Amino acid sequence: MKILIVEDQIEKAKELENLCIQYFRRSLDVTHSQSLRGGLREIVKSHDFNLILLDMSMPNFDPSPDDPLGGTPESFAGKEFLAQLKLRNINVPVIIVTQYHTFEEGLIELNSINSLLLEEFGSFYLGAVYYSSADKEWESKLTGILNEQFDAE
Repeated sequence: MKILIVEDQIEKAKELENLCIQYFRRSLDVTHSQSLRGGLREIVKSHDFNLILLDMSMPNFDPSPDDPLGGTPESFAGKEFLAQLKLRNINVPVIIVTQYHTFEEGLIELNSINSLLLEEFGSFYLGAVYYSSADKEWESKLTGILNEQFDAE
């Protein structure tokens, strides 16, 4: 099983990887990327991913010595990633895992974004999960989406 995690926060990425290892109960080939462009580079380089766990808000570029943040975080970088997959006809299952309930200064709720993304990218987009390091409810939600897509072994 090959998984791509596109997440700029290393601790969150590790928690996502650990959940996947527990869920699939085997060693996985996990690739991490910290930005929109880095994630796209990985998926274009290798089309054989079985699952993508994607952050919604992230920088455009990977961190570098000149720019340790990778540029300004983009609120809808995850949507751009999904659009690029669709454009390239890459149909790898994607789940968004985000730390935001709302976007655009509270004007757009995660549930609304999720509905729009399901409508536009429903052939490969599986849903969105609200992540909080203080609350483990995200684990149940993510596991539920995985149960709909994969059979736990």
